[in-house]
Parts: sequence; C-alpha cells; structure tokens
Amino acid sequence: MESSARPDRKTIERNRRIQMKALYSQLIALLPAPSSKEGTAAVEGLTLQEKLDEAIKYIKEKQGKLENMRKRKRQLSAGIGKQAATGSRECLPKIEVHRWRTNLNSGLKVMIMSGPWEHQKVFWEAIRVLEVEGFEVATASYAVTGNRAFHIVTEVRTGVEAGRVLEKLQKTIFDV
Repeated sequence: MESSARPDRKTIERNRRIQMKALYSQLIALLPAPSSKEGTAAVEGLTLQEKLDEAIKYIKEKQGKLENMRKRKRQLSAGIGKQAATGSRECLPKIEVHRWRTNLNSGLKVMIMSGPWEHQKVFWEAIRVLEVEGFEVATASYAVTGNRAFHIVTEVRTGVEAGRVLEKLQKTIFDV
C-alpha cells in the first residue's frame, strides 16, 4: 500500500516536464514580439534551445543598456555634485551676452549653455527675465545635443544694457 500512496518516478518526471514547459512559455512570453508576421512565424519555428538563446541574448542586451544608463546617471550626478561642492560656476549653465550690429539693425544676443535635464526651465526663465528687463525678443531658440542644451535669444534694438542683462540672468538662472 505504501507504494500506491507515493507517486512513481514516471509521474514525477512527467509533472517536472509539464512545469518546465510552463516556465519556458512564461519566459518566451516576456520577450518582445517580432514586428512582422514573418518574424512571428520564424520565432514559432525555433527549437526550445534557440528560444532560450534568444531570451539570454535579450536579457544580456537589456543588462548592458541598464549598466550604460547607470553609468550615465553617475556621471551626471557627479557633475552636479562637483558644481555644488566647489561652489564653482565653471560647470553649467554658462551665459554670454554679446552686442551685435549690422548696417540696418543692432541689438543683443544672449547665449546660454545648460544641462539637458534643466534646459526648458532655464530657457523660459531666461525669456521671462529678459522681458522684465525690457528686452524685446526678436528670435528665441534652443537645441539639445548630447549632454548640453544651447539657447540663443536675440533682441533688435539698443536700449538694453548688456551688463545689466548678464547680471540679472546670472542671478536668476544660477538660483533656478
């Protein structure tokens, strides 16, 4: 009677195979779906070993991306910490104000370089400060490239003093 109460080896192995098949199916379901019908057919035609190899490849790819993102985060955090610790304004943002002149017009050009994580806030704060100072904005644009954002704002008139604009921008933007 004891032998009938205990499952035999054959039943144990069958249950193990059923459980492994379910686990493999769950793993394969977590992989991104192929983008085309041909890709779907190709994946379904793969052996279990090939599907597992694809899962391993996908996981390693994601691990590499995650490590790159962590490294990038550490670099950005180190740059912010370095600026705060040294009290230095050598990091970002950087502000330059230039007077320009052509035969027909003259004015000021404000150029600001900031980090990509703060570029919109810096841009709109700069516009706000310039308008308060009487700066009549002719053009305003920004572009994000890599880990830098470049802002250029131009004014077409001579009534605003460059030194005063630079001072107000530095005070406001460095406090942002």
